[in-house]
Amino acid sequence: MDITVWLWCLGGGALAGLLAGLLGIGGGLVVVPLLIYLLPVIGVAPELVVPSAIATSLATICMTTASAALTHSRTGYLERFWLIRVLPGLSVGALLGAFLVTVVNPEWLKLSFAAVLVILSIRMLLPAPEGEPKTSVSKRLLAIGAALIGTISGLVGIGGGALTVPFLQRVRIPVRQAIAISSLGSFVIGCSSVVMFILNGWLSEQTSGPLGLINLPAWIAISMASVLLAPLGAKLAHRLPIRLMRRFFAAFLVVVAINLLMK
Repeated sequence: MDITVWLWCLGGGALAGLLAGLLGIGGGLVVVPLLIYLLPVIGVAPELVVPSAIATSLATICMTTASAALTHSRTGYLERFWLIRVLPGLSVGALLGAFLVTVVNPEWLKLSFAAVLVILSIRMLLPAPEGEPKTSVSKRLLAIGAALIGTISGLVGIGGGALTVPFLQRVRIPVRQAIAISSLGSFVIGCSSVVMFILNGWLSEQTSGPLGLINLPAWIAISMASVLLAPLGAKLAHRLPIRLMRRFFAAFLVVVAINLLMK
């Protein structure tokens, strides 16, 4: 890659890392559109641009959210009770979503997803449910919800925080704790998807490099910057007022919806 492409990747990675730590997301909102623009410039075949952008985005999410989740873990918000009920579903769903990328046209899902995000953004502006977290919530409901989130995330190349945080808030988990759990969940989604993308790329011979559909130079450049900025975002998440964070997250959901509709 030439220096201009490297600088774009570093800048996009920095923004993605900051958002990952602050909102518990993976940064795919920034990385996927950036790569769709940059991959043709570095010689990726047109038919592989979108799958490669999604695969590379999820690979960077592994690095970004690992850094953010480590910072969140020091706050004590990553409770085992919730992790064992949410993470397995996210992993299984992400594997399925990553498989479907090269099999199914996801346009119908993007439209539905965009509509859901707009509804969620409105819900985030309303008062959060009060009271203690619902420790008696159905394990089946949590598993199904997590699997759906993982599938959508693997299919459109995002970390899943756009859905995980509102989903966890519905069971009255405080927003800061929901963001911390979502950071680790995004890491699980990213790693699970990467495994499927590498295998799928090798088996189908649709490769963008030695890691199947993952573009190695772009992955390295974006990951370097995102890992450095993610801890800063995570620290801000524990200092900013709750009301401001909810408004910021609602605005983020609308941006994601617009972005999906414009792809």
